[in-house]
Amino acid sequence: MRKASWVFTLAAMSLLSACYFTDSEWYKADPVADDPSEVLVISNLDTLFNPRVNDSLQVIYEVSVVNGEFFFMEAMVSDWTVHSSDSSYGSFWIYPTQSDETGLDTLYLDFYHSSNSNTLADVTGYEALITGQNYAIDFSEEDLP
Repeated sequence: MRKASWVFTLAAMSLLSACYFTDSEWYKADPVADDPSEVLVISNLDTLFNPRVNDSLQVIYEVSVVNGEFFFMEAMVSDWTVHSSDSSYGSFWIYPTQSDETGLDTLYLDFYHSSNSNTLADVTGYEALITGQNYAIDFSEEDLP
């Protein structure tokens, strides 16, 4: 008997009217992009030519985003993430064991920031642009002269 009452209740509820939208007009919304974001990245590696990692190397960075919002940064060496942060400035260390190469390898600094395109994905924080900086790093094991 309980099962029959549940079936009757669900059937009766399905016949109840729901909220209907009866406006047959078409509406169009074109997102208007704001000024594109401008990114400035400063690092202590900017003035160094192939800095050598003897026992360690400190990397200091700072990023500023105008007309947008900074999300996070990621640093990679030999396809390994060596540092990630949601701070627009900071520092981290690179060690000789973090590279698969002997000799020159590349440090990739990727900075994720808003695109300022004013789309729904941009407004909700799911759309990002990547500004990258690449630096050649010397992981040679030979001693300095």
